[in-house]
Amino acid sequence: MNAFTQRDPARTYARNETASVCGRVAEGRAFVEAARMLDRVLKAPTDTAERRRALTFNRILWTALQADVSGPGSPLPAAMRARLLSLSLYVDRALLALGLSRDTEPLEALIEINRNIAAGLLASSDPA
Repeated sequence: MNAFTQRDPARTYARNETASVCGRVAEGRAFVEAARMLDRVLKAPTDTAERRRALTFNRILWTALQADVSGPGSPLPAAMRARLLSLSLYVDRALLALGLSRDTEPLEALIEINRNIAAGLLASSDPA
């Protein structure tokens, strides 16, 4: 156990717990976190560091989604891939607009999109 682990056991637990989660649950949790980060920006619109972190996290997450659904190994039906790619283009434009201005208008829509994607991923991973 290193000094960091001894100082912050909660973070270590969270990291290990996240590492043990796979597939749709991990993806769903990533979209939940993306929504939370954007919600913090909505509540503190002048916090430029938080805004930068949230936009970067969302950009990376949505770029990964684009790569997954457009790749040749995607198991999703073609129509669903097309809808997700279309949605991701909207998200890209909204994230770019948020990065270029201090406008907060697109935040609510992005938060809702992330929450809906998360809900779908987490519901589809439920074995019940």
